[in-house]
Amino acid sequence: MIKKIFFLTLLALTLQASTILDNKISNLIGEFDYIKHKNLINYIFKDKQSYIIGENIDYIKVIRKLQSNGLLNLSLDKPKDVYIKFNTNHDPIKSLKILKDTLKSLGFYYYFTKTLKYDKENLNWEIKLKTGAAIDPLILANELYKQNCRVADIKREGDNKWEYSIDTTFSSLNNSIQITVDEKKYLRKPLKPYLLNIKGDASSITIVSKILNSWFPKVVFYDKSLNILKIIKEDKVHGKLVLEVPQNTKYIKIDDLYTLINIKRGLSIIIKE
Repeated sequence: MIKKIFFLTLLALTLQASTILDNKISNLIGEFDYIKHKNLINYIFKDKQSYIIGENIDYIKVIRKLQSNGLLNLSLDKPKDVYIKFNTNHDPIKSLKILKDTLKSLGFYYYFTKTLKYDKENLNWEIKLKTGAAIDPLILANELYKQNCRVADIKREGDNKWEYSIDTTFSSLNNSIQITVDEKKYLRKPLKPYLLNIKGDASSITIVSKILNSWFPKVVFYDKSLNILKIIKEDKVHGKLVLEVPQNTKYIKIDDLYTLINIKRGLSIIIKE
């Protein structure tokens, strides 16, 4: 009896996984192509349970398999407006930065924000961009994974509307500069403002500008969710600046009030406990 119950439960889970996966593949490639290539899809996804993580699709694995078999068409017949909606579930301010940084890393600098809504936990951001092909969901998912974000769901409507639900519970700014308490670090010529990721409880930061710089300090302190704790702006040239670090600081952005050219020779920093 126990073996029979176990078998029936396993069968039910397998059928459920099969239905979830089939529905998602049909949505991603389109119903016409799904029906047209049904035999191929059944063959390459014969072990359907391996493409499911808990109750969710393993999108990186599924999309990679679709692309390697030529089943996911992202090109458009001509450049047109593509609409992309992002939904995240944690730290909305930090999530928005991660999404913007990810788009930049994929070469998308110009887009129009249609809607932007957020509360304490959730972010809903919809953008419009003109392109000859949709954003590659595999590359997008991999870039987000580098920031400890996981694509939980993808919905496609036609060839120009996409919706991504992203789990950002454990997100991190991996493009930030890691620094621990009592560590001294030299920062080279910046291409964008320095963003420090503080390891440990810091009480002060000392920033030394290199000779021949003309640094007008702008320093912003953030908590772990990227909420601003304090902003320092100095409208005069500094060679050295010592600042108290607010409690709960996780990130520190160091910038110039006017232009990064003023600190093109770099900075030196040290964090004290």
